Amino acid sequence: TPVPPELRFALELDAERRARAQPPRGSFLGRGPAERDPRTAASLELPRQREQRCESRAFRLHDDIRDKLRPVTVTLSYGIGGARGARGGRGTALPPLIPAL
Repeated sequence: TPVPPELRFALELDAERRARAQPPRGSFLGRGPAERDPRTAASLELPRQREQRCESRAFRLHDDIRDKLRPVTVTLSYGIGGARGARGGRGTALPPLIPAL
């Protein structure tokens, strides 16, 4: 039987600040109270076309933030994976594209 595709996603708070070695101003809930993780990731199985699914994530702002004027950004990255042929294999790779002018 074919394996349904899945949507993999990751959320990150204040990615720009982290790139500048500054601490994030929030963390995602659902982890221990002492843990301050500004990233979360999950995957959703997509069993049928046009079926809608919803996934919720909550975060909290830290009490000790000093930069209260700039918005806290949330970055979403995603990809689709897990789709396989009827035999369960990975399938064949596509040949490289030939440049055309």
